[in-house]
Amino acid sequence: MTDRRHVLQMGALAAVALAAAPACSEDADEPDAPPPVPDAQQSEEIALIAAYDAAIATAGPARAAEYQRIRDEHAAHLRALGWEAPPATTQSPTPPASVRALRRAEIGAGRSHAAAAVRETDQERAQLLALIAASESQHASALAAL
Repeated sequence: MTDRRHVLQMGALAAVALAAAPACSEDADEPDAPPPVPDAQQSEEIALIAAYDAAIATAGPARAAEYQRIRDEHAAHLRALGWEAPPATTQSPTPPASVRALRRAEIGAGRSHAAAAVRETDQERAQLLALIAASESQHASALAAL
């Protein structure tokens, strides 16, 4: 015979099971799922991070500190653009970039982000891209001072 307490306990367990069911579905974080593909703006930031990683490895202490500061800002840009995973390491390391090459890359990324901001239909994302473009311009100015 089932008493009232048993029925209530079974109902509570059923509610918990229903709430947990989506986490157990086949769609939830499959280990064999392909990694996400970055969009164009995220790819710009990933490329800049790789360039700074290579430059930091060969730079002197003062310049490495400045490169690390800028690199950290690019990682923040990447997170702001919705990329939660750390940038994938490439099989072949990126050769160290000169200050001039880093500056050119910053200018190019700034132009790319600014153009994307103009085309963007979502107001918040357009503002974010414009802010990132301004940051890239500031990075180019900082690199010119080195």
